[in-house]
Amino acid sequence: MRDGKLEFIKNETEQSTTRLVSFKGDMERFDLAVISSPTFGDDCLVIDLNTNKYSRINREKIKESKFVEHAFQFNELEAEDFRLFIRPLLNEN
Repeated sequence: MRDGKLEFIKNETEQSTTRLVSFKGDMERFDLAVISSPTFGDDCLVIDLNTNKYSRINREKIKESKFVEHAFQFNELEAEDFRLFIRPLLNEN
């Protein structure tokens, strides 16, 4: 802040698509916001609306061992439920 004036590093507006998805896995209910934008390229920003955890995910990252478990702090069973439902959504973007 200089002279009481805010200085942004970046301040842009762009089009994005937000998809709100809820589903019940074997372990728990998931409520997600899946955001795609030109800025993210092939990635989607996935926000778990129940826990406020989020990560940029794409079709390759979802396959990585322990990526989902770490990003969203899921156990193995929760992560498998998440992968099962999120894969088709990533393929649509």
